[in-house]
Amino acid sequence: RVLFRSHTLAPDKLSQNHAKVKVEYVGDKRVLTDGVHTVEIHKTQGSVHNEGLLFAYLPKEKVVIEADSFNPPATADAAAPPNPANANLLDNFNRLKLDVETLVPVHYPADGRKVSIDELKKAVGQRSTN
Repeated sequence: RVLFRSHTLAPDKLSQNHAKVKVEYVGDKRVLTDGVHTVEIHKTQGSVHNEGLLFAYLPKEKVVIEADSFNPPATADAAAPPNPANANLLDNFNRLKLDVETLVPVHYPADGRKVSIDELKKAVGQRSTN
């Protein structure tokens, strides 16, 4: 209901151009493609943060875009604090058999600093297979 109410106190671009909001349900997986690029949206099963947490996987690029499951420090030389959500994210990659090389965490403190899968594995306590 909130999406369909007018936003008159602080109008955003959507309310200014009067476009209709389109909300789409994502179950365990949703695939979007334009015929050239594919984006897979996966539900993070067993998330300790939020049972509806999603992440995006770009299979061709081997990239995951996520928020709240892995929040690496702002710089690569600092250590990420231990967090059960990190292990859960890695478990989801393994369960789905995703070939992930790069993660783009889009939440503070990393705010889009891309990191290698090895940084996640290090935070979880696993050794790199490379």
